Amino acid sequence: MLKQVSKDFKQFFLLEFTKEVIRSTETYKEIRIKKEVREVIHRESIKKELLQKDLLKREVLRGAVKEKIKKESERISELKKEEILPEFKKFYSLTKPAKRQEAIKQPPLRVPFLYTIPPPLKIPESKLPETVQYLRPVPIQRSIDLGKLNPLIEDPFVKVIECNGPNERILVIGTMGRKSTKIILNNEEIDDVINRFSEAAKIPVHEGVFRVVFGILILSAIVSGVIGSKFLIRKMSGPEFV
Repeated sequence: MLKQVSKDFKQFFLLEFTKEVIRSTETYKEIRIKKEVREVIHRESIKKELLQKDLLKREVLRGAVKEKIKKESERISELKKEEILPEFKKFYSLTKPAKRQEAIKQPPLRVPFLYTIPPPLKIPESKLPETVQYLRPVPIQRSIDLGKLNPLIEDPFVKVIECNGPNERILVIGTMGRKSTKIILNNEEIDDVINRFSEAAKIPVHEGVFRVVFGILILSAIVSGVIGSKFLIRKMSGPEFV
């Protein structure tokens, strides 16, 4: 049967058998392990070298960027020194950074809000026919509830109450001169004051100039649903109301 096996197969078989014998020896195993270790060490050294090159590139790039920023900052500082306004020269003349930071941290000056009193409200007087122009309203002691305006109505030093429109401060005129108050009326509250005069005097409200007398008060109003209504309330004077 061995005679029937080809010579090539015998050589192949003998070669493989020899390899297996060599592989099973301790010497071969040591050589193989050493080779694998060398390959691992070589791969790791290559990785380390590539990493070091990458870090070096990054460091060089970072240094170049820092240098560029430094040069640009110096150039901007020079431009600022040349174009700086006179009122800011004192601030930039501070050489110590701590002082400059201290100056920056100081809160800005707060300018108090000053309320500007508007010019006096002028409402045109409605002319009566010539036959009844001699008639004048007579003050009568009758009360009317005007909500927020009640304290001003009761104040004997207040002679005129002026409302220049919604969300505006109520102004008063009297022995104290012309002063503003903290009272503010919105659209609904202004309309409510005018409607209370209308109901008390039984005179319907209408757009435009509306004038009503009730008790010791004379209401002159400009009624407008578009821009908001305005009014003046004057107190009539008489022997018992002085």
